[in-house]
Amino acid sequence: MPMRKVIALLAVMLLPVCSYGADVASVEREGLVMRVELNRLGTSGDPFEREAILKKIAERCKGTEEGEAAYWDLADLYLDGFPEEMRKEAREVLELCLKTYPNSRRTAMVKCRLVSLYDSGNSRRAELVRQLKNDSTLPSVLKSSLN
Repeated sequence: MPMRKVIALLAVMLLPVCSYGADVASVEREGLVMRVELNRLGTSGDPFEREAILKKIAERCKGTEEGEAAYWDLADLYLDGFPEEMRKEAREVLELCLKTYPNSRRTAMVKCRLVSLYDSGNSRRAELVRQLKNDSTLPSVLKSSLN
């Protein structure tokens, strides 16, 4: 049986449709099934297809590790997966990640990445640098590298 049919069969058999009322475990499982489909494409797969799957994970799996990771992976895709780098789209998806997951353990990492994506002199970049310099969880070596 082709892999695509196996994945579809597993999705139908094991996972309920994700909804806001669904429990977190079932939402995580749906995210994992979509992640398997994404992995099947590989890094050289169609970037538009990869983008669609990652957006679906981010949307359907809000409040889960899979949903949060999808934002980071989308930013990676925008920076490295398309023929031309899409910095604006990467910034937008990381800003959305901060908004959706404001208390995430990844917050400092996302802010650091955003700092690298904004141009020097940008007011949003300056605000992120200020926040990071005041972040007690960020190692001092990283704080001193922020300009």
